[in-house]
Amino acid sequence: MAVGKSKAWAYMTSMTSERMSPVDTAWLNMDEPDNPADIVTLLSFDDRLSYDALKSVVEERLLKYDRFKQRVTERDGHPTWEDDPEFHIERHVTRYELDAPLTSDTLSRVVTELANQELSRDRPLWALHLIEGSDGGSAIVSRLHHCIADGFALAHAMLTLADRADGTPMSEGMQPAEQGEHEPLLNVLVHEAAEVARHPSHAMDLAKQGAALALSLGHLLFVPFDRRTVLKAKLSGRRRMAWSSRLDLDTIKSIGHARGATVNDVLLSAMTGALRRFLAEAGEPVDEFTIRAIIPVNLRPVHSIEEMDNSLGNRFGLVFLDLPINEKTTESRFRGLKERMDAMKGTPEAFVAFGILNALGHTSATIEHIVNDVFGRKASLVVTNVPGPREPLYIDGVRLRDVMSWVPHPSRLGLGLAILSYAGKVIVGVRVDEAVSNHPDHLVTLFEDEVCDMLDKANTSN
Repeated sequence: MAVGKSKAWAYMTSMTSERMSPVDTAWLNMDEPDNPADIVTLLSFDDRLSYDALKSVVEERLLKYDRFKQRVTERDGHPTWEDDPEFHIERHVTRYELDAPLTSDTLSRVVTELANQELSRDRPLWALHLIEGSDGGSAIVSRLHHCIADGFALAHAMLTLADRADGTPMSEGMQPAEQGEHEPLLNVLVHEAAEVARHPSHAMDLAKQGAALALSLGHLLFVPFDRRTVLKAKLSGRRRMAWSSRLDLDTIKSIGHARGATVNDVLLSAMTGALRRFLAEAGEPVDEFTIRAIIPVNLRPVHSIEEMDNSLGNRFGLVFLDLPINEKTTESRFRGLKERMDAMKGTPEAFVAFGILNALGHTSATIEHIVNDVFGRKASLVVTNVPGPREPLYIDGVRLRDVMSWVPHPSRLGLGLAILSYAGKVIVGVRVDEAVSNHPDHLVTLFEDEVCDMLDKANTSN
């Protein structure tokens, strides 16, 4: 054997590989040309971040995860994680220089452009783009495939690139979230969440243990299809992105406090009002129906990104939430939404859904896409929620101003709304297929108007 071939053979035999988990396989197979299963994250800075410094911190902190150096291959008919023999960091961390200032409008166009690019299957399924404006501002746009991990884990992985003000890595000395902080949408059954995270098959075992779980399974599978509206348009495959201004977290808390409610109750109520107005403008008879949202629920026993460990993979379930857009007033929508949220807390539906996704990973892609399509007909949008770090973070000494993340619209849904908090602020993002709307910024404006209206009412009642 020639020397060159001997070296190649030695490398191939030393490569590590691992069969993809059933849940991660389900997300790999949900990837479609007109609805890719990728997660997009935006980190924006006031000052210039060095490209060399970014590559260095990625090598040190992101590449410690094997998944970021592995591509997906097929072995014996099963997707498998395998070391990429041609891995090079510059294939994944690229520079994007603009000849214009990095304004919100400019950044929105760049994020939209990048979010519509496919991730190449011949290499690890992720990409980071350093965006540099002519005014000295910079941003990082990341695109990561959902089969690597869910939005909660990937947001944590991205933020491990950052340091605290004193220079210590964000991953060191993490503090648990305080009572009353922005928390996950549903704080459900922490003990069972830990069991599911350690033993995915436990989710299906739970389904055999009682009437409550059987009812939850029935609700997930037999809930009626959602009403067909403009939100259910056939997807174009082109997506647009927008996000709100930074909302003060203490202000949102004060609105909720006046109503005996949580931050999430307030934000979801405002979203419901914005969707009512959006659909009414499209000519929908909004007084006659509710619409249903799919909500991913983190099943790890944590309350914030700061409490996460370094494990990747998908560890979340799904629940359905009916949004009372048929209610005509701010207060009636708020009461209706809060009642639904309170009723869902503590239910096992998310665990049953995790078990369903786990089972789907063992089926053929054809059956999976059929089930995926059926679930998509039961809802009209996805709403996600990630409570982020409470303190300002830095990368190479450059202050991280804002953080935003968007997840894909599973089940061929055309609209995703995302809530992410960071350093005392909350940002709400919109990711929408062009068949649904060409103006995601308008939906953002409607949402901000609803928040202002709720604040005015809270101040009036005090």
